[in-house]
Amino acid sequence: MPRLPPSIFWRARREISPVASLLLPVCRTLQSTANELRWIRDHVHRTPSVIPAGIRIWQLCEERSRGVPLQYLLKTQPFGPLEILCRKGVLIPRQETESYTFHLSSILSSSSSSSSSSSPLTILDLCTGTGCIPLLLLCCSQKSSSHFSCTGIDISARAISLAKQNLSHNLALIPSASSSIQFIRGDIFSTKFTSEIYAQHLPDAAEIDVLTANPPYISPSDFRSQTARSVRHYEPRLALVPDSVPSEVSKKYGCREEDVFYARILEIAGDLKPKRVVLEVAGWEQAVRVVEMAQAQRDTRGTDYKVIEIWRDDVHGVRDAGESTEIWGQRIRVKGEGDGRVVYLSRLLD
Repeated sequence: MPRLPPSIFWRARREISPVASLLLPVCRTLQSTANELRWIRDHVHRTPSVIPAGIRIWQLCEERSRGVPLQYLLKTQPFGPLEILCRKGVLIPRQETESYTFHLSSILSSSSSSSSSSSPLTILDLCTGTGCIPLLLLCCSQKSSSHFSCTGIDISARAISLAKQNLSHNLALIPSASSSIQFIRGDIFSTKFTSEIYAQHLPDAAEIDVLTANPPYISPSDFRSQTARSVRHYEPRLALVPDSVPSEVSKKYGCREEDVFYARILEIAGDLKPKRVVLEVAGWEQAVRVVEMAQAQRDTRGTDYKVIEIWRDDVHGVRDAGESTEIWGQRIRVKGEGDGRVVYLSRLLD
């Protein structure tokens, strides 16, 4: 990363604020610096404290200068119309996740409006983190005739606690959430995972309509060399790198270490047979590998997805350019703009 010239620090102090020079090294531009300082000031003025506002602003700017993510300092992140609470130890929701969740919502809304069934759509969100995906899907369903029943699962007790807080925090926007969504702790690598999910948490569900997951997907070497300093030092490695999975498990699936969660989730999908599967990935190359895993299931498990797509970073509201790619002799539709972000699988002809 190129060094910033001294002149831009003088401009930050003169044109924005004396404390702006603290933010500039992490924000990199004057506009971004001004925006972050405005958000920090707004946060301080909205949250009363015995500490004078000027001191609190300086303290937050000083923490931000060390690379602490802004969302951990402000304790929230906008996610569609929702305000998602953010705490250290739980992954911060990303803009790309918001984009594809909106896009998925539009697909489910169209499907629901053309269906004669009055039963709620059953959604299972694995590696749920803050709970942002099922909460936004449920929020979007309020504006349509869709009715959802959501279950979010994570191995982290801290994540499940925060997801429950986010449910309560956003009840004003999602009044049905208290009876339509549950967050539970679970280990998807447990041999009893599938049977326990149905027996304990989905006893009345004849089938799962959608399985979503944003699992750990970064290799240890890429985590060290390619992630931002703020991500490496402050966001939970557990949610980003699958190195907590024993090596013998990775060998069992015969895949790269960073792909082991996809192998397991596709195995779970083969057992639960959801109508749709939505898997967030870390880029185009990983998206292609996950598509190949899904295609391989046709031979190993008899799983046949009628629709396989790759969605790019920005997919919601972006005009379909008719892009496609060929993977294992199958023409795969590609939607959106940016890098590969989601592998979408459907047993239905959407």
